Amino acid sequence: VMQRQVYPEQVEAMRRYKQYSRAYRVFELDDLITGLPVKSVHRGSFRANVGEQLSVALSLCDRFVVSTEPLAEAYRHLHSDIRVVPNYLEGTRWGGFTPLRRVSERPRVGWAGGIGHGGDLEVILDVVKALAGEVDWIFFGLCPDSIRSYVKEVHRGVRVNEYPAKLASLNLDLALAPLELIPFNEAKSHLKLLEYGILGYPVICTDIYPYQGGYPVTRVHNRQQQWVGAIREHLQDMDACARRGDELRQYVRRHWMLEDHLDDWLNAWSGR
Repeated sequence: VMQRQVYPEQVEAMRRYKQYSRAYRVFELDDLITGLPVKSVHRGSFRANVGEQLSVALSLCDRFVVSTEPLAEAYRHLHSDIRVVPNYLEGTRWGGFTPLRRVSERPRVGWAGGIGHGGDLEVILDVVKALAGEVDWIFFGLCPDSIRSYVKEVHRGVRVNEYPAKLASLNLDLALAPLELIPFNEAKSHLKLLEYGILGYPVICTDIYPYQGGYPVTRVHNRQQQWVGAIREHLQDMDACARRGDELRQYVRRHWMLEDHLDDWLNAWSGR
């Protein structure tokens, strides 16, 4: 199983592997790497010919597994056997946390994300400023200098194995998931909703393909008035807000735990 192996030396290693092994080879991809956002700091990490390298890499594999339907559509011309297996949460890693609620005098409203989400955060910069006198803003990971003075707490990024516990320790009353309306984000997975949801955080998110469906979240268009209105509506009844978080947690537990979908991955990896 190979994931995002598109650099020349990686593709060459795959070529040698195919030459000396008859093992079934699966290539996995979770992002639209041929369409990285212009504002992403990761854009420079991929060469201009990344599409060509991806095509060569896929030609050396028996199956191509992606996490979303838009990814499958974008790359269907590159492989004859492409499967979609959605992202799930590992219960043993995520299931043991119960964040506290209403631990501060003002509601704790938060966002979590890495340095690659600068464009997504631009969606809510003015929202942060507008509500700074009403909520405690909690940022985990990236926090632009332009809003640092409006943010109550900024938490640095942590190692992957520490991430669930750290996210749970924020004790948020409300979590936000803004995304730019660009093809890269249209092809993203719903993972952020799952991570917030398993912790019982109620969510307001951009109305965009990966966040649509049966998830009990509040979707808004990327306009300041809608974001501010939705946040205020949630926080005017904190009991109802908490119930929304409970409902989302139950939904994630019922539909999106990895342990309940191991056969999906077994089939994807075994050539069935």
